Amino acid sequence: MFILEKLKRVQIANGVYFNTIIDERFKTSRIALVMQTELNREKVSANALVPNILTRSCKEYPTSLKLNRKLDMLYGVSLSCSSSKLGETQMLVISAAGLDDRYSPDGEPIYSQMADLLCKTVFEPNAENGAFDEESFKQEQRQLLDAIDAQFNDKRAYSMKRMLEVMCENEKYSINRLGTKEQVDALTPETAYNAYLELIKNSKIEIICLCSSPSDDVQRIFEEKFAGVERTPIKADTQIIQSADKVKEKTDTLDVVQSKLILGFRADCAEGQNTEKEIYAEKLMCAVLGGTAHSKLFNNVREKLSLCYYCASRYNSDKGLMIIESGVQGENIEKAREAILAEVEEMKKGNISDEEIMSAKLSISNAYLTSVDSSAGTQGWYVGQLMREHSLTPHEAVQLIMSATKEELVACANKLTLDTVYVLTGNESKEGE
Repeated sequence: MFILEKLKRVQIANGVYFNTIIDERFKTSRIALVMQTELNREKVSANALVPNILTRSCKEYPTSLKLNRKLDMLYGVSLSCSSSKLGETQMLVISAAGLDDRYSPDGEPIYSQMADLLCKTVFEPNAENGAFDEESFKQEQRQLLDAIDAQFNDKRAYSMKRMLEVMCENEKYSINRLGTKEQVDALTPETAYNAYLELIKNSKIEIICLCSSPSDDVQRIFEEKFAGVERTPIKADTQIIQSADKVKEKTDTLDVVQSKLILGFRADCAEGQNTEKEIYAEKLMCAVLGGTAHSKLFNNVREKLSLCYYCASRYNSDKGLMIIESGVQGENIEKAREAILAEVEEMKKGNISDEEIMSAKLSISNAYLTSVDSSAGTQGWYVGQLMREHSLTPHEAVQLIMSATKEELVACANKLTLDTVYVLTGNESKEGE
């Protein structure tokens, strides 16, 4: 069985860390530059727009066509980006993937050229006089507006967004990772460029390189780029609320054909507050409750009682939340709520079988181990670890899961307090979504 070695990590600038993962299984090499900054309501949309503009063009390749031609010349190197939130921080990723040097024709050093091109997109953007190129800006502004519209059109995602807005009303976690349409509309090439400069200066930055052999050239390229940047990184923290004082209830009505019922719990277990052992016990408890096809919620609420189209729980260790979401018929909302809460009480009483625990352990372990079957998955695993200031391998995470006891799961369940009950309902005269 292949066991992934831990990454090698060095600091190359103030708040900038260079991480290397050596893995010979893949034919591709990957580089990701991850910027982590505070989740700020006024800045979130501008920050989300920045990676999209940077990966569209740069000063040397000022159009998408010219940049794509360069990528093709490097045997199909690809550039991608994303914007997400991790706890109450915003995480922006710009990454490149291409053919590993072992497979390049005539031994051409594709990896270092890929790093150089990634740096050009990040440090030499298509901008002039303190503003991004207007055409690039407008194209990506329109794309971001479409992405926000898509959040509304996906009613499962929309209901989760609304529940978190209610549950975390006075917390930064309620902020949408893309911001609002009004905020995006108000952006200009100048304000977006200012957001870019602030990110380069103030965000915590992790560079994660996945390759078949160490590359001093790639590290040197990034060191030289950051040597010319004045850095004053700001630490972004997440507010953790241990328990709920009272239950908030909210019902929204829209033209939906399947109602959504979401229960939000405070878990009193979160990154930076609890040990890794406690956090992984919480993950297992959540999986036994509703995280697998063998879970209590799936078998009892969905299958035996037929109260939900789907019913699942998820644990957010970054914010210390456990969320149970379900799709239900309108007349079954209250019955589903009672049945779900009854299963939570069963967990608290310790009515958990050895079979339920082992099924959840095997399911999580398999998910962890298979997550690194691809180069993208391997890099993604370590991005998640580094953003949480860990460096566990998947096998180490599996050991924590497998060592968790029933007593620990019961203790985790008994720390849960119901915070919010959210319902999205509407016209159900049509067939289910």
